[in-house]
Amino acid sequence: MKGLFTIHGRPADTWVKMSNFDKGVIFINGRNIGRYWPVAGPQKHLYVPSVFLKSGQNEMIMFEVSKMPSSTGGLFVELVDHLDVGSCEESPEIDKSIFDY
Repeated sequence: MKGLFTIHGRPADTWVKMSNFDKGVIFINGRNIGRYWPVAGPQKHLYVPSVFLKSGQNEMIMFEVSKMPSSTGGLFVELVDHLDVGSCEESPEIDKSIFDY
């Protein structure tokens, strides 16, 4: 999935909210922001440093390998100005067998 978003004014540190997605990787303006994969460590947000962003139009490429969210309101990615780390009770137990080779 490829999309564009516009920043008006000076860019600030930003987080990509991952609650609607399952497993993949995100690039913003050609830079790898990171991977998200709840079974290997639950990510609620991915950090985007302000220096990776620019005033005006920015490009986001998302490679989702597991599933795309379905929504009657259309597909969207939410950018937020705060981090939500949640609580320990919300985090599922990590299946360590995925790391056995």
